[in-house]
Amino acid sequence: MPNRLAGEDSPYLLQHKDDPVDWHAWGDEAFATAKAQDKPVFLSVGYSACHWCHVMAHESFQDSEVADALNKYFVSIKVDREERPDVDDAYMTAVQLATGHGGWPMSVFLTPDKRPFFAGTYFPKNARGDFPGFRTLVTSLGQSWNEQRDEIEEAATTFAGTLQSYLSQSAGPLSPSLEVRLVDKAVEELHGEFDFENGGFGSRPKFPPHATLRFLMEYGASRHLLPDFDESLIEQASHMALMTFEKMALGGIHDHVGGGFHRYSTDAEWRLPHFEKMLTDNALLLSLYSSGAASAGDPCVCAHFERVSNGIVRWMTGTMRTPDGLFMSAVDADSEGEEGLFYTWTFDEVVGAVGETFAQAFGVEPEGNFFDEATGKLTGRNVLKLDQDVEGSFDSDLAALLALRSERVHPLIDEKCVASHNALAIGALAQSGDTELASACASAWASAFEALGQLPHQITNGNKKGLGFLDDYAYMANAVLDLHAATNEPKWLQTADAIADQMCGLFQDGDRFTATSERHEELFGRTVPALDHATPSPLAAAARALYRLGRTEEARKVLLGSLGWMQRTSRAAHSLVLLAFEDMIAHPDAGRAVGKASKPEVTVRLEPREAAVDKDGWAETEVVIQIPEGMHINSNDPTAKWLTATALHVEGVFGEASFPAPNGERYEGEVRIPLRLRAKSKTDEFVLRVRYQACTESECLLPQEATLTGVVLVP
Repeated sequence: MPNRLAGEDSPYLLQHKDDPVDWHAWGDEAFATAKAQDKPVFLSVGYSACHWCHVMAHESFQDSEVADALNKYFVSIKVDREERPDVDDAYMTAVQLATGHGGWPMSVFLTPDKRPFFAGTYFPKNARGDFPGFRTLVTSLGQSWNEQRDEIEEAATTFAGTLQSYLSQSAGPLSPSLEVRLVDKAVEELHGEFDFENGGFGSRPKFPPHATLRFLMEYGASRHLLPDFDESLIEQASHMALMTFEKMALGGIHDHVGGGFHRYSTDAEWRLPHFEKMLTDNALLLSLYSSGAASAGDPCVCAHFERVSNGIVRWMTGTMRTPDGLFMSAVDADSEGEEGLFYTWTFDEVVGAVGETFAQAFGVEPEGNFFDEATGKLTGRNVLKLDQDVEGSFDSDLAALLALRSERVHPLIDEKCVASHNALAIGALAQSGDTELASACASAWASAFEALGQLPHQITNGNKKGLGFLDDYAYMANAVLDLHAATNEPKWLQTADAIADQMCGLFQDGDRFTATSERHEELFGRTVPALDHATPSPLAAAARALYRLGRTEEARKVLLGSLGWMQRTSRAAHSLVLLAFEDMIAHPDAGRAVGKASKPEVTVRLEPREAAVDKDGWAETEVVIQIPEGMHINSNDPTAKWLTATALHVEGVFGEASFPAPNGERYEGEVRIPLRLRAKSKTDEFVLRVRYQACTESECLLPQEATLTGVVLVP
């Protein structure tokens, strides 16, 4: 018998309507039930195309033993992360604080008033390696709720307080001005992380770095417009972008048969993908490849990127487009219960259909080239991949395989049409010259905006649902501006202006924008979405829309208010760094002072810097940390593991620190930490790294590290 989710319209929730788990959708009714029954809440968050979400569903949520335990001890809630990104963001932060990583499915255990007390991601039904068994975990936590309530309540209160502090934190600027050195440094840092053999950054897994590639392309094209440019740095930026484009296009992450790209690659070579296909990824990649095709310079590279762009458009129109011109969210990774079955091939299938020459060109092996992620063993199936561009010479063979593949059981499609996702598609189609497709989609959203007086978060089967979030508004404003630039139709400029006006009224808070408005449910405070994740920073998108509408001073205020994020974590803020770069080019003589006094900062020093060895063989000095009034830093051993502890690390000599007793779990004012040092040779220089996190009563800044140098003198 179907459960409550049968009445929902989210494809992801409907996937769970026949589970034996007594699921609720997120809402007041679920939490009222938990309070009335004095039960904690089990919150499971995922999305329809998520492979590991399906694995946990098959192992646990469709299992009667697990369902019995969940139904006995918990009120269980299912959430589609694309439908409620605010819920996902708040509790994913809890998962990351608790475990150091994130991912889906997300599994969080809450009190009836929504405070988390245990958080994780995927759990197998039975214990496996480092993973505890979910059935045992459910029973244990349920019994603890009944028998150790005080301990759980205490943990939940601490967790909620830390979560609220973390989500509301801001990043104060390290210096009061925005300088071109910030932009150059971002390129230098990327060059140090670049994979010169395979493209991309780091090792594995590899996700298409959308915002980073856009930043590198624009830097390579425009850095010479500002003084004191380094030609080699410009060349490095262009090379990193173009090589990554090429390697992704050749690899198995690219669907050579059907067009478009899979979500990410499990290996460093872009060859072995996770097979879900997301509208957001493909819209962003369409924008990038169409830009690359127009600017690469080499005719062969331009032609290659144009073919990739055309393939993305074919996939978007052939698979993802609804009859009313909107675009659906995602295609599942699995079909017939197996990941990638729809997209992979046996050697005999390929050779029988298109011959051995094709098989050799696309890396098809008799024993297969696709490895099972869990076991690392070959599956006997192949992912199509190339070592070099074949310049369209196998187009007829790929068409034959597409026809053959169309006869297979297709993966499910998540039919939600989300405003932010569609906005990215509109912008990319407008930029690539497909203005009719872009106009049809934009018209549907503009009509919904006019009819409702606001932008809905999603449209599913014609049903307009949910309040738009900042990313919905900011991306849509930019999308219709792209359409205006491509068509010169005045209505799109008027639509962008109206959307931006409402965006500012709903989400602007001084020199920043928040992800949610006062109309939305508030969970542990309102976050400022400054950083890039799977999609570009909504904060940067909001400021960009204001720039493009001529509201320059408003936009610059937001940009300068975000200076701390760029200075402290540029690797995750390339959309903001790019916006700063564009502002420098457009306004080369503009003053870029932050416009308000910088916050006082924690200072760290050694007294003395030169420490003489005593008779016992040890030299003594002190680390002096000066903390401004109204601020504090965490102790060296805070109770909550997600708090950043004050820590010392000595390099070059042996060292022992004696931390003083904290005031509760914090240090305030002047802190002196005695440090004993022993030289490894007669006289040694040393490096001392001091890590700390400065906080006020209302916010915590990002963790900092001070680097000091000293000398141990041996008589």
